[in-house]
Amino acid sequence: MSVWTPLLPAAMVGTERAPAWSAALPGPIGAVLRELEAAAPDAATRLLQSAAVLATCSRAGAQGVLRTSPKPAAAASDRWPPLPAGALQLHLAWALREGPARLQHEALCHLAEAGWRLPTTLLPLALDLGRRATPLRSSVIAALGERGLWLARQNPEWRYAAGASAAADDEDRWAHGSIEQRRELLAQERGRDPQAARERLAAELPGLAARERADLIGTLAHRLGPDDEPLLTGLLGDRSREVRQLAVGLLVRLPDSAFVRRAGERLAALLRQEQSPLRRRWQIEAPAAASPDWDQDAIDATRPKQESLGERGWWLYQLASRVPLAWWSGHTGLSPAELVAWGLKSDWSEALLRAWRDVLLQTAELEAIEALLAGWPRKGPSLDAAALLALLPLERRERHWQQQLSQGANAWRTLLPQLLDACPSGVHLSPAFSEALAGVIRSVLADPSIVYDYTLRPVLPELCCLLHPSTLSLLAALPQSGNETPAHAEALHTASRIVEARRVFHSPTSAPTAP
Repeated sequence: MSVWTPLLPAAMVGTERAPAWSAALPGPIGAVLRELEAAAPDAATRLLQSAAVLATCSRAGAQGVLRTSPKPAAAASDRWPPLPAGALQLHLAWALREGPARLQHEALCHLAEAGWRLPTTLLPLALDLGRRATPLRSSVIAALGERGLWLARQNPEWRYAAGASAAADDEDRWAHGSIEQRRELLAQERGRDPQAARERLAAELPGLAARERADLIGTLAHRLGPDDEPLLTGLLGDRSREVRQLAVGLLVRLPDSAFVRRAGERLAALLRQEQSPLRRRWQIEAPAAASPDWDQDAIDATRPKQESLGERGWWLYQLASRVPLAWWSGHTGLSPAELVAWGLKSDWSEALLRAWRDVLLQTAELEAIEALLAGWPRKGPSLDAAALLALLPLERRERHWQQQLSQGANAWRTLLPQLLDACPSGVHLSPAFSEALAGVIRSVLADPSIVYDYTLRPVLPELCCLLHPSTLSLLAALPQSGNETPAHAEALHTASRIVEARRVFHSPTSAPTAP
């Protein structure tokens, strides 16, 4: 019987309804309980006091589990010192607990770049953050230091960071590192020696799970070349659909590959040029039947049930998504803008536009991206403009957004979420556009009706993370009407905290010197 057993009925139904009870025990603890029972003014007080005594004694007498395994080796010596106590540490702790992911990424990267590591008190918080948010893991690991890596190895829930020591050599990092460390190693090796990185990856792929294969194959995008074609061609038959799609996307970026040549031959057979008295016009027809040789290039003859395209459109979409836009221009003589205009008039416009969009997300042909953004129909398949804009240089992106701002007073409603989607963590807008954006935010907040509008509220905190650090003072004091709803007031408070935290992060500080 537990020492709590006599108290449970009264605790559950109330002292007035419970039968007579007593928590008396033998020995010194029992003497204390009897003394309290005698002095308590009522049954409720007696119950609470007895529970307090039992809880304190139970915790004091608790014994740990006997450890049979050997103690883990001590953590390696850290190269960088921990962030000292002060304003920067306070803002960092708040960002990790309550800030948006964009601020967390910036704070952790700033820490590592400045030559600090996370203080011991924040290691569990940061490790838990990485466990919940996969995109933050690389920035978390970069700021852990040796003690953080050691701590991660002691908890299975932090396994993602339980890799090799940061001071380990390449072979040790590859053999014992986490998936993030192995991906980073491959990326670094691709920069130095693409062939060695490819051979290392090829030897490891057969023993990896599908998710890990997909994670590491992406490193081939760096310094991709003709020598990578055999490995990628072999992956077209991988049992994982995600891996096959990744291989297709990388092969499309090799215009002289056999893969692209085969796709071009299939498309060329579907194109014909009609000549009229005034001009020549291209026509395209979707395949009338599936071909047995499509399997070698991961073309699925079976149309998915949820697919909006018909069967022939589905086939054409797949064929068209296996050549770069430059192939179309070379074959037809049409510029990217002319191609988009031609595709819009085609009977197979949805299949063509979707294919071109997906190809451009892989090949990042800048002029074609601009043409597709300008010509995409308002009523049609989803464009995913943010993903395409993210491939453009920041100056070109901002040119598009500046044009959107000039389209009317409500243009910000579609612009602001697009800004966040098109700018990954770590990217800041230029000072000039940041100043313009801060002006838009202040103007919108000055409108009294915005307190009841949910459009700005969810994106305001992350927008404050997107501004260039030199313009943060423009949002230091946000407009308030005095009749804010609780949700609106909380959003303003969070935005102010973010602005202040970023000002501290980017203030001139003396970084520690490596020993």
